[in-house]
Amino acid sequence: MVDVDWALKQISSIYHSERHFQLSLGAELGRMYDEQRVRLEWEPIAGKRVDIGVRREDVTIPIELKYKTDSATVEDGGFGETFELSRQGARDQAHYRFLQDVQRIEDIVSEQGRYGYAILLTNDANYWRHSGQSALHDEMRIHEGAELSGSIHWSGETDSDWVEQEKWKDPIELEGEYTAEWSDYEYRDDISVTGNPDFRYLVLRIG
Repeated sequence: MVDVDWALKQISSIYHSERHFQLSLGAELGRMYDEQRVRLEWEPIAGKRVDIGVRREDVTIPIELKYKTDSATVEDGGFGETFELSRQGARDQAHYRFLQDVQRIEDIVSEQGRYGYAILLTNDANYWRHSGQSALHDEMRIHEGAELSGSIHWSGETDSDWVEQEKWKDPIELEGEYTAEWSDYEYRDDISVTGNPDFRYLVLRIG
């Protein structure tokens, strides 16, 4: 088993970008399982690339990451630096892309694996908490306790040009059934965050 929850508890940093998060988690998984058995940007099937692949026995476990931020100022005492996290917004598109990750990992697992993971790390509470307002991505919400399965569509009528684009318009088709269970993300004591200091992560095991 690849224990991604344990790995997430060890890294304990705040990241400038999704790439930074990928490198940090990949390095920790390499420490845990041997760096020669961890591959970044693994592409087991043409056109289906994932952020990290971890070789375990005779199969490679696919792991896909998302890092979504809200505005915050980060002071990292360990590196003597201060940097800003931007408010990324576009949560409807971000929900869709996260579920696309789940669907892609399902495809990989069904062809050549045992299981995989989709991970989202964020300081934007709108992901783990339902706003109570209706939105185009209602069926795609991943707030605490959300149930995800089957064919998932955009909700209601829309004239949004981007929804009609090829990369957005298809429904998400999930083979498995998933429940969103969020965990607190603890960062180091020498890091302080102002603005939106609470980080949480969601791990979905696929397969």
